[in-house]
Amino acid sequence: MLDYRSTIAAVAFAGALLGCGDPELLNDLRTSGPPNITTVTVMSDLETADDPSPSGIGRIVETATFCAVGDPKRPGQVDLPDIRVIQVCPNDVKEAADATGVAEAVPPAWFVRIVFDKLLNPAVEELIDEVDAQGRPTGVKLGSLKHTQPVTLRCNGADVPYDGYYAPNGNRQSWPLGPSLFIEPLDPTSVPVGSLCTIRLGDDIHSKTGQSVPDDQRDYQFQLAAMALRFSEPAPDDKNDGSISLGVDTPVDFFFTAPLEKGNEVTTGKDKITLSKLPPAEVNITFGPNKDGEADPAVCDGSAGAPVDPTKVRTYLLGTTLTTTQLVLRIDLGDPTSAAPEAGWEPDSTYRLQFADGATVNPFQHGDPAELPGASDYTLCFHTPAAD
Repeated sequence: MLDYRSTIAAVAFAGALLGCGDPELLNDLRTSGPPNITTVTVMSDLETADDPSPSGIGRIVETATFCAVGDPKRPGQVDLPDIRVIQVCPNDVKEAADATGVAEAVPPAWFVRIVFDKLLNPAVEELIDEVDAQGRPTGVKLGSLKHTQPVTLRCNGADVPYDGYYAPNGNRQSWPLGPSLFIEPLDPTSVPVGSLCTIRLGDDIHSKTGQSVPDDQRDYQFQLAAMALRFSEPAPDDKNDGSISLGVDTPVDFFFTAPLEKGNEVTTGKDKITLSKLPPAEVNITFGPNKDGEADPAVCDGSAGAPVDPTKVRTYLLGTTLTTTQLVLRIDLGDPTSAAPEAGWEPDSTYRLQFADGATVNPFQHGDPAELPGASDYTLCFHTPAAD
């Protein structure tokens, strides 16, 4: 937090040297009146809609669940650090946020940002000593809302413990937006996917001149995104004739919007995997030999091929890190009770992978399961190269 304050101080000092007497000319903030809320955002991952690939899960995008109607100080188009531009609020200030009250915070590590049109009294937070891994102070002070608790965060009617900080830097064109209160649950996975959440601002949020947030600007609503399948890697192509080539030891990965429920952990020697709870019998795989080293299209269209024994199908997690690897379901062939490294596809073969109708996977943090696409909506056909 001292870094934020140093930035603000440096800007103010530069303004004094340049003879700019009105701070609004520098930071675009208002200098009088109560602290108004211009925008409330939640962490999103909308970039995956434009970049449906593993690298698209950047988790730096935020979606507005509230935009102050008629307020020219609210954000519109904003540049992201990775050169993209996003639309936070509609350009027409007479229009409300596209997702007013229903913006989806993405599990598991979600947060809320409340953006103001002026600087707040810094007493809204306390400064605590940062400590290293050995518990020794580093000399850096960090902001915390753990004890000041300026807002009430509730999901499905239950209070959600949180921490966060006050960020005095930024404006309506910076990223992240500012100045703002950053609110983050202490245990974000304690909130089930699909939950309806509210955030209410308390009486202890003041401007630097002591004015409070207006009563009609204190309540906001959003929801936690439901669990759903994003995409697979590889994804089916337009022809779906098996021309996709997959190494014999390369699983098919399915990326979800929330971490999956864990199954049993299996270990063989130094190898270890965590199974998912998707029954292998709900994964329908057929296979047949390639034709002259190329995929057999007849396997892909279902007119040829033999079913793979479900006891030889493995459904497991990429890993157990909630924000990355536990979002990914892997499917390949092998002994589901073993992590033997020799598991994989047969060489010089064509495979067709589908899910049984009605198949679902459960989220780690509870809530409704995600429906997997049935055979009419998802078919992945690929082939493996011949053995060396």
